[in-house]
Amino acid sequence: MKEVVAPSENRMVHRSQHKVEQTRPGTLVWGESVLRFLERGWLWLRTMVGKWIPEALHPLTQLGAIANVTFIIAAITGVLLLFWYVPSVHKAYTSLEMMKQSPWLAQLLRSLHRYSSDACMLFVLLHAIQIILARKITGPQWLAWITGILAMATLWFVGWTGYWLVWDDRAAQIAVGTSKLLDVLPIFADPLSRSFLVNSSVNSLLFFIIFFFHMLIPLVFAVLIWIHITRLSLSRFLTNSRMTVAICISLVAISLFFPAFSSKPAAMQAVPSTLGMDWFYMLPIYLTERLQGGTLWALSMGVTLIALSMPWWLARRRAPAAVINASRCNACNACYTDCPYNAISMIPREGKYPLLAQVDPAKCVGCGVCVGSCDSYGVTFPALEPLDVRKQMDGWLDESKEKDAPMVAFVCAESAASSLHVDEVTGLCDELPGYRVRPVPCSGWVHMLTIERAIRHGADGVLVAGCGPDAACRLGDTWTTQRIEGKREPQLREDKLNGKPLLHVSFERSEPEAFLKTAKAFREQTKAPPKDSFQRIGAGLVTIVVLMGLGWLIWGLSDATYQSAADQRPMLVVSFKHPGQLIKAKALSKKEQEKLLPHMRGMKQVQRKRVPVRLRVWVDGAIVTQRSFRPKGIFEDGNSIAIERVPVKAGLHKVRVEISDTPNSKEWNYKTSRNIRFRPSYRRVVLFNKVRGFQWH
Repeated sequence: MKEVVAPSENRMVHRSQHKVEQTRPGTLVWGESVLRFLERGWLWLRTMVGKWIPEALHPLTQLGAIANVTFIIAAITGVLLLFWYVPSVHKAYTSLEMMKQSPWLAQLLRSLHRYSSDACMLFVLLHAIQIILARKITGPQWLAWITGILAMATLWFVGWTGYWLVWDDRAAQIAVGTSKLLDVLPIFADPLSRSFLVNSSVNSLLFFIIFFFHMLIPLVFAVLIWIHITRLSLSRFLTNSRMTVAICISLVAISLFFPAFSSKPAAMQAVPSTLGMDWFYMLPIYLTERLQGGTLWALSMGVTLIALSMPWWLARRRAPAAVINASRCNACNACYTDCPYNAISMIPREGKYPLLAQVDPAKCVGCGVCVGSCDSYGVTFPALEPLDVRKQMDGWLDESKEKDAPMVAFVCAESAASSLHVDEVTGLCDELPGYRVRPVPCSGWVHMLTIERAIRHGADGVLVAGCGPDAACRLGDTWTTQRIEGKREPQLREDKLNGKPLLHVSFERSEPEAFLKTAKAFREQTKAPPKDSFQRIGAGLVTIVVLMGLGWLIWGLSDATYQSAADQRPMLVVSFKHPGQLIKAKALSKKEQEKLLPHMRGMKQVQRKRVPVRLRVWVDGAIVTQRSFRPKGIFEDGNSIAIERVPVKAGLHKVRVEISDTPNSKEWNYKTSRNIRFRPSYRRVVLFNKVRGFQWH
């Protein structure tokens, strides 16, 4: 069929044409063009994977569901590991090493626990990237974004504490990094870092508290995920059975080929030069080794604030919400049932119909799926009024009766047709000759009566283009398919088509050429070119390769070599917790006593303040450090606490440590000395308290 376009019409196309994507639902955001550019790469990857494997096994269209399944696997295996694991700082490492004696049960469960946890974080991160690129974080979707960020942070904390419980050299670095962060806050009476100077000072109660948090926090994650999907209708919380089986098989396979073992046992005085780093959960070690506690807090709080506030500072313009026309609503419940975002509720009313549909603007994303559900035109849609569109379409078709009858195309703004340039007055499009094109926010906006009306007014056929299996508006494309097939109300009445063709296709944004070829073939009534798909050629093998590739990525990032930035020089560490002597009471003069209230007068003024405790360290007869440490407390009446680190050359040295708690600057009333051999990557520690005196480690 050849279309005849008048010259004036052709000029109009170039004067008032606009891109289809301008009708997209949701909120327009700052940096839209950049995000769309980056999204093209993501969609290209998703499309390429979809060409090789069945949709049911496509991992990139089920990211959130896969994350949930792997989290459940991690939770189940974690509970089962309690049959072998002993939550004690003295027995934890040994109990995990004993699991090697049962490679087909205990060790397998431990490996499954680690790799499923890593897989969960991987797919959570991919899901977050996909959501950002799709700009689904603003407007009504702010709650899902906020709870998603909190759930991700909770998941990371579970993994961080989980590695602590292994109590190997990686766990020691996690403990040191955590203490560096927490020592900035006025939480503990003593600096937490003092507990991790030597093995014997590690607090067993603290270790059990970490175990308690590791067991409890997953419940918080589950609650956050429930809130995360609470605004979604018919949300897919878990993967289908085929994908679930594939996930389990791939995790078992990687657990058998690459068992998860502990590193070296924790030695608090040793400074490892390299670590086996799990980059999903241990990445903060990179920062804790390089930044101070205050800087770490500023950085973490800044990043958190930016992430949580993105739904507000990123938003630029929001699509208007649908509105219910009460006089036309016949309480059919169709819009309530079909809304993908639970934005519509049915409320009681008086009159002919007992219920009335009501739209919650705070939840409505402007997808227009409710328009395609309503037989009575009861939904007013400010972004694209259905009655206005039908009148406009009638004008297009009536105008074309004397020419070759055009086809009508309803194209989703998020589909492969998003880059089309369509004249908003005439519906003409240079890329789709022979069509009158109507961009819509979602293919679910298209009512079956609209299709029938187009045929009745002379359209030579109707093309409806959706945006693919992982639809931007979730269920809109699915509902359109079911309506056309007669499986969902409102159904298409085939007898009203009068023999004219109707084609419903779905193409992602990354497939514009394939869409144009299909549209051209449909217009010319020729056989549409098949989708570039290889699902019949080794689909099972390719699926295995993809899943194992993801498994290899999980394994590679869970035990990558990390070069530690910790100071590898030989080090002497001196630490004490000791009270200085009380400052002697001050004698008051008669004039000073008169300034006080009568009941506060006395010969002497009582002092609670203590003198600072001084430390002096000698190495081979030379003073290497001399400092005083102020007492803690508001009134400076508490203990003085010190952690002093002194680099020393490797080799044998005579070390002398002196401590004074008196106001006399020349008096050192606690002394000790010893010949000590220093070596690189190791710290010699001297601890002191009033009860035990000096302890050399």
